[in-house]
Amino acid sequence: MTAPSVHADPKPAATPWSRGVSEAAQKRALQLFQDGNVFLEQQKYTEAVAIYEQALSAWDHPNIRFNMAICLINMRQPLIAWDHLQQALRFGEAPLGKRLYAEAMRSVALLEASLAELTLQSRQPGIKVMVDGVVALDGPGDYTTKLLPGKHQLVASRPGYTTSSRALDLAPGKEHLEQIALEREKVKVQRDNYERRWSWWVPWSVEGGAAALALVGAGFYLSASNQMANYDKALGRKCPEGCAPADITPDLQAQHDHARRNSGVAVGMWVGAGAVAIAGGVMAVLNRPIKVEGRAVTPSLAVARDHVGVAISFALE
Repeated sequence: MTAPSVHADPKPAATPWSRGVSEAAQKRALQLFQDGNVFLEQQKYTEAVAIYEQALSAWDHPNIRFNMAICLINMRQPLIAWDHLQQALRFGEAPLGKRLYAEAMRSVALLEASLAELTLQSRQPGIKVMVDGVVALDGPGDYTTKLLPGKHQLVASRPGYTTSSRALDLAPGKEHLEQIALEREKVKVQRDNYERRWSWWVPWSVEGGAAALALVGAGFYLSASNQMANYDKALGRKCPEGCAPADITPDLQAQHDHARRNSGVAVGMWVGAGAVAIAGGVMAVLNRPIKVEGRAVTPSLAVARDHVGVAISFALE
């Protein structure tokens, strides 16, 4: 769209759009408006917009808004141009004149065919809705805006409620309605399932068995020590100067052999108690609570009947 060759000038008169604007400000705006029109006729839209902005700061006149929109349309900024046209039309046909008003209405129709319209609706208090990172709705109500067609991001939040994030794909010339209702946050408690391979007391029972076995071995050892001491005393009384092997009577030899057997049993029990204690420690480590995700290797404890000792076997379940 190109600019028309002639534009109506703002008229410094007592009108609704001049209320509160001094005559000096109106004259300054009029001069800037005419300067901007020179650039507009030359299709130097960027320079024209810069001057029109100065004019608007002095007097927000619909004619200036309209010319700003013409420049922005040619600069391919339809969304900002649409905003300026809405401001240009806010007082109707009177400030623009019949011809420019008709042109402004045609421009609005063309822009609305190229822009998307988004309407937000919410009835929840405390809700905040943001579109592309800008707050569009704060609290319950309706909100309608024009946006460029294409991808947009909508985020709705409220304390204590689950945040909603939506990706919007807006089509040009179409109206889009988004009704927003958030749900309360649900407290989710995740419980991991932990299990032990055996009851908690099993490894400690094995350790207790090791201690008991060690105590029994200590009893055998003390008995063997006493028997060996009695043997030494008897042997000393019989042979003060020392005995040859042939001089040792069968009863003394039997006492000596019995003491040696008890001492061997004690040592065997201590070795077994140590093995059982190690097994109990391994079981205590393996019996720590673990998250149940699959089957693991399960140890089993085996004790042979024909010897003092402990063996550990592992089996896959």
